[in-house]
Amino acid sequence: MSNKNLTVLGVIALAMVLLAVLQSHLGNRSTETTDLKAPLIQGLDTNTISAIELGSSGQEVTLKRTPDGFVVANKENYPAVYSKINNLITSCVDIEVRDLITKNPQNHEDLEVTESKSKNVVKFLDKDDKLITGVVIGKRNEQGQTFVRRIGSDEVYLSDNPGWLQMSATSYIDKDIYKVDKEKIARVTVSSPGESYTIKRGPDNKIVLDNIPAGKKVKGTDYESVFTAITNLTAADVQKETQDLKFDMTYICKLKDSTICTFKLAKKGTKTYAKCNAQFTDTGKIVISKEESKEELEKKEAKLLARDEAAKFTQKHKGWVYEIASWQSDNMTKKLSDLLEEIKKEEAPKKPPAIPNK
Repeated sequence: MSNKNLTVLGVIALAMVLLAVLQSHLGNRSTETTDLKAPLIQGLDTNTISAIELGSSGQEVTLKRTPDGFVVANKENYPAVYSKINNLITSCVDIEVRDLITKNPQNHEDLEVTESKSKNVVKFLDKDDKLITGVVIGKRNEQGQTFVRRIGSDEVYLSDNPGWLQMSATSYIDKDIYKVDKEKIARVTVSSPGESYTIKRGPDNKIVLDNIPAGKKVKGTDYESVFTAITNLTAADVQKETQDLKFDMTYICKLKDSTICTFKLAKKGTKTYAKCNAQFTDTGKIVISKEESKEELEKKEAKLLARDEAAKFTQKHKGWVYEIASWQSDNMTKKLSDLLEEIKKEEAPKKPPAIPNK
């Protein structure tokens, strides 16, 4: 056999060795490509879901079903928003896969589809806390596709778009504490230790600071920000009411329909907390008669709705304390001195120079 032939055989042998090493390294990883997409989870009966566990970057969130709906266990069983729970379930069920990458669990860690290494894990549990099904979202490949695995299966697939899964506890609470059109606000009173002031609507419907001290005038437009501070009040977090917070500030908003919303505020460190309630102060009896005009009936209906809304608002927030953003709390707790400035005395007119006598 010639040296040339020996060289060729040597190259082939070396290639076969490299191929064997590569296959060993891949751990039997394979790719089966199909033109059809299929759901990763099939046949999930949502009525059997009793709890949902979320795992993300070492943090765990538990959502539990109760007779009144789901609650966020990590937030002392604060009610979860049903639409957000529904979106989570739908997002998981809608994950579609195409390419089978591997069936070997030895490859799971490398693809980040183990429960300990994955950034997003969702488990659906039954009433006995037994696993129904779940998904593990792994890393992305160079083409932007994501490795995914159904919990309980060793098969790892590629998904073009597994969707965006909300993984934090606060993602499932209703962050909207209070919303109101600023045109419905009649008066706002801000109280803190040692002082209290009121901002109201004047006869021309303009917003004015009431009872301005002598020698003072309104500075800028900060008073308007105080007046509208709760038009879109949101929560950064929520907790049960505790004894370690001192609620020594109050923001009271009276609406034109006689609803009064009271927000008691407490500061701890750099954070501000609020607890709230509402009362419909028009206690007159509402009697509806068939002979009344449409306009009168609409007015009475509006009163009934406002009364019910105040009661629901109080019931919803009873016993809960909300952390609110600093930019909102700053407007709700401004000191009167922040809204005023001194009136500058006008300089006395200069006397004209005396004309010398000739």
